[in-house]
Amino acid sequence: RLCLQDIRFHGRYVKKILQIGLPAGLQGTIFALSNVVIQSSVNSFGAVVMAGNAAASNIEGFVYVAMNAFHQAAVSFVGQNMGAGKFGRINKIAVRSLICVIVTGCLLGNLAVLFGQPLLSIYSSKEEVIADGMVRLQMICGMYALCGMMDVMVGILRGLGYSVMPMIVSLIGACGLRLLWIFTIFQIPDFHTTKMLYLSYPVSWTITFMVHVICFFVVRRRFPNT
Repeated sequence: RLCLQDIRFHGRYVKKILQIGLPAGLQGTIFALSNVVIQSSVNSFGAVVMAGNAAASNIEGFVYVAMNAFHQAAVSFVGQNMGAGKFGRINKIAVRSLICVIVTGCLLGNLAVLFGQPLLSIYSSKEEVIADGMVRLQMICGMYALCGMMDVMVGILRGLGYSVMPMIVSLIGACGLRLLWIFTIFQIPDFHTTKMLYLSYPVSWTITFMVHVICFFVVRRRFPNT
């Protein structure tokens, strides 16, 4: 029932919400800023590459939304079981969430690559735009499951009540590494190609995922197995 006197800010809960929510919001903001730098690098290749990149990004968006559902589910299920004291279920949730996101990412990502040309032709009829869009789909969408795995581990850690840790790891591993890649490897004349630029994504996903897994095992030891 509705109790008007209970409608107020509860300091303990507000603090917990901010502890989890603010780092997540900050992470999203900095990710967006790092993508501006990557977009600037894409723009340096001209209008055709820009058009192909934009079209491929739109197709990837559909795959990402499907994978992100498992990130959100991981946060909810881990958080609920933490609250219920069912710590023994956390490992099962982690494994099953990863399996689901891997299957979804591999299936949808590679379907997007397989049907890339007709899908890209929805956005542009120019062959060169479609060709450049296919480069992005092959380098990123084909390995998009790695991104989903990284996000699921972030969700699990947040469900465990740790939000600052995955934020720092993601900013250093995903954003920082990509920027380092752009300002070092990508600047080498032989590597100054769109393929090498797009390769920064799966490389950063893989490294960040591995660090998140290590963090999970460290944090998991703080809770009982039952």
